[in-house]
Amino acid sequence: MRIASTISIAASVLMLGLAVPACAQEKPDSAVRIEQLLDPKVLLQGVLREEDVSLLFAHLRAALLASYQGRNAPVPEELNRRMEAISGELKSRGAIAGLLMLTAFEAAARQALREALAEPAPTAR
Repeated sequence: MRIASTISIAASVLMLGLAVPACAQEKPDSAVRIEQLLDPKVLLQGVLREEDVSLLFAHLRAALLASYQGRNAPVPEELNRRMEAISGELKSRGAIAGLLMLTAFEAAARQALREALAEPAPTAR
């Protein structure tokens, strides 16, 4: 249920983002928007923090030392919590990027169809 509501919100934001240029009588450049969404700086901004990197490497150190001693290191609850939060946010951002790509593909297919139908049919001899 939470994922469905997240996707609904993401779709609404996407539609608003596409409606603004349409209202301004401009064509949106979908390829540029897709590139921007998939840029690691944009994709990870506000999701990953330095503390997350510290948590991960602290666990890796503990796991390495534990394996040296023949045991398993427990995964810290905070690391699990952060990984789940990061996973959820990246899924939402991926859904938005996917919806934008589908919108761009649909627009390109419609334009290709319009252009194909606008050209006169070759005459048979």
